[in-house]
Amino acid sequence: MKIKNMNKKLFLITLAVFLLAPSFSYAICEGNIVPCGGEQGMCTFCHLFELTNNIIVYLMTCLAPIISGIMLILGGFYLMIAGVDPGKMEQGKQIITAAIVGLIIMFVAWILLNTFFSSLSMAKWTGLGTWWEFQCD
Repeated sequence: MKIKNMNKKLFLITLAVFLLAPSFSYAICEGNIVPCGGEQGMCTFCHLFELTNNIIVYLMTCLAPIISGIMLILGGFYLMIAGVDPGKMEQGKQIITAAIVGLIIMFVAWILLNTFFSSLSMAKWTGLGTWWEFQCD
């Protein structure tokens, strides 16, 4: 009986986290992804680059941390329910490792790209002070 109650509580906590994750995302990620149309005016070719940049920023700063957090919770859940089953234990470890390694690869790639462009002094000779931002007039 005790195990059923504990599993029920664990399920409810996990369900609450999954249901609240979109509201956390909305609180962190404000602003429009589509930079033109409606009140902003007609779209131009430059807005295509701004849209692409907005999508990448949204994925990196809003979606990836939330998905990684959910995967860490899922991996921890597998570790908790594994008991004596080494298969579930290994699966939980693989999920946690994949979530952490994925985040590290994504942010290290950003840092390396930024360092590369800064070391080439690309910002000075191209006039792009912040190469990752696009502003259409």
